[in-house]
Amino acid sequence: MNTPLDTTSINRRRFLRTTTGAAAALSALSVERFAHAAENNTIKLGMIGCGGRGTGATNQALAAIPNIQLVAVGELFQDIAERAIKNLSATHSTKVDVTPDRLFLGFDAYKKVIAACDVVVCATPPTYRPMMFEEAVKQGKHAFLEKPVAVDAIGIRRVLAAAEEAKKKNLKVGVGLQRRHKPGYLEAVKRVQDGAIGDVVYGRTFWDMGAARAFVPRKEGWNELEFQLHNQFYFAWLCGDIIVDQGLHNIDVFNWIKGTYPVTAKGVCGAEVRRGKDAGWLMDHYAIEYEYADGTRLFHQNRQIPDCFNYVAENAHGTKGSLECINDRTIFNITGPNEWKYQKEVPTVDPYQQEHNDLFKAILNNEPYMEAERGAKSTMTAIMGRMAGWSGQLLKWDDAIASEVAFGKEFKDLSGEPPILPNAEGNYTLPTIGKYKAI
Repeated sequence: MNTPLDTTSINRRRFLRTTTGAAAALSALSVERFAHAAENNTIKLGMIGCGGRGTGATNQALAAIPNIQLVAVGELFQDIAERAIKNLSATHSTKVDVTPDRLFLGFDAYKKVIAACDVVVCATPPTYRPMMFEEAVKQGKHAFLEKPVAVDAIGIRRVLAAAEEAKKKNLKVGVGLQRRHKPGYLEAVKRVQDGAIGDVVYGRTFWDMGAARAFVPRKEGWNELEFQLHNQFYFAWLCGDIIVDQGLHNIDVFNWIKGTYPVTAKGVCGAEVRRGKDAGWLMDHYAIEYEYADGTRLFHQNRQIPDCFNYVAENAHGTKGSLECINDRTIFNITGPNEWKYQKEVPTVDPYQQEHNDLFKAILNNEPYMEAERGAKSTMTAIMGRMAGWSGQLLKWDDAIASEVAFGKEFKDLSGEPPILPNAEGNYTLPTIGKYKAI
């Protein structure tokens, strides 16, 4: 249940970079405390969603500890599942044992995968994340949830409720907000929280980039739902829109700095160049202002328009200085009287790997580990920004998270009709700003 990305060259998860080091780092850990481990102390891993994100996250999970084996996968499309298994087998030849009877297809495949494993990687389009997390908790299984964890407030409430049940069952849950596992961010945020830039007055966060992910042309035999599922990042009902799919990372960093979540959001969005048959159904730019209870503001930008200045960063400005974080360049600088520059660690820590190392360490040592709550609330912050942009209204947190407006849609089979359909010209009509009802 994922877009058919080319998993032969997955750069997001850097397949070959960290396998040996991660396994060695945790090789001394005992699995005796792991309640669901098999008799041979091998943890059974399941993967739901076999596209780029699912395959990449599963690669990192397999690299986290020695005694782990991928035993089941779930997908909508068999070719995507088979390609993922092939690629993972090439990297982890002794850790992949997915027999034909444990390759599950269809919208109910997630239940069968969860039943077959001890830990599950949930990496389908986020529309389906809440129901899969609920099922994992129901069956008593640990989970890694790719971000975002939902696309609407209804889904967020389901995730938060499932997180409460997971805590009661002592389940460990990771969420793919990997900045929280990168040493530069950890040190920078701690310095700011310790007063390095004084009182934080406002923040500026950006995910401004050029062209979006590659568009998958419509193939003969596909119905409308299959076409949209193969292009999840072009349809907001599947990915949440660019502010939820991408901007969530930046917004989460500022929420982390503040240690809380905003109380209001207002702003603008639109589709300047994303028009036509290959444009899908989502916006290509956002400018949202969030306000926190203490009056602090966060000004967030998101853009996917080619031939423009690109900048992906988080900035915090205080009474005594400022912080700039540029993830991809491992730049973390504080200016002002407490000037500081992060010295890149050697060897470099891959946060995509580290988030799985941390999750499995908690599982093996039976340590508390619950990222679903903060992942859900930061996802809700991004959703509230989308809601404010689409509606053109000032939204309050309590009203936004209580919204009953369904944005995503669940299906029983591939014959279903997606919530947005093309017009006679083959274009997808976006809502009129100011007319869209978010609540």
